[in-house]
Amino acid sequence: MPVKKVDKRDIIKASLKVFRQKGYHSTTMSDIAAACGLLKGSIYHHFEGKEDLMLQTIDFLHAYYSREVFSIAYDESLTGLEKLDRLAAISEDIFMKEKGGCLMANIGLETANDYPRFRVRIKAYFEEWIQSLEHIFGQAYEAEKAREIAEFSVAEIEGAVMLMQVYHDKRYLERAHRHIKNQFMAALAGPEMPATGKVNGAKTQIKRSIAENKEI
Repeated sequence: MPVKKVDKRDIIKASLKVFRQKGYHSTTMSDIAAACGLLKGSIYHHFEGKEDLMLQTIDFLHAYYSREVFSIAYDESLTGLEKLDRLAAISEDIFMKEKGGCLMANIGLETANDYPRFRVRIKAYFEEWIQSLEHIFGQAYEAEKAREIAEFSVAEIEGAVMLMQVYHDKRYLERAHRHIKNQFMAALAGPEMPATGKVNGAKTQIKRSIAENKEI
């Protein structure tokens, strides 16, 4: 039987699904190998062990979000609300289709005390997420308040993802995104920061953006 050829990227993409569903401690290298259709020994040609694989999986996921998701916040051809619409659409597409919720949050909670290298990398991911929202909210709030609202928004989304998983009800995440957008709209409409630009993002562009997000 010919040996199945997979590269490091293929292994990482398969690992994302396994780690998301089983967590770090419960996942074995045999689980990863099975997900890739390989013998366990083949994984060690690319990774030193499970910890190395987890680190590179975190880095892969962070790079993906940085390139394909967080970058939306800095697209100045869009209004602030359009940016939030696109971010919400991608978030819902990912979290509603994948079992296990947010891998970064799950692994962070599971391993923060035992694997400081994981925690540093996961913190960097959340910091970039917060900064991207802070950039958007800067249109409606002073700098300190924009940062505070961004932190609360990330916490609200992560909490909604957890409840959505527990209750099997996608409305938790939909409500969280709606609350964040409504809060932003209210701030823009306030006396200090009048609202400008369009209210709704282009649905066809959002759908196209989601369709291109197939790596994770």
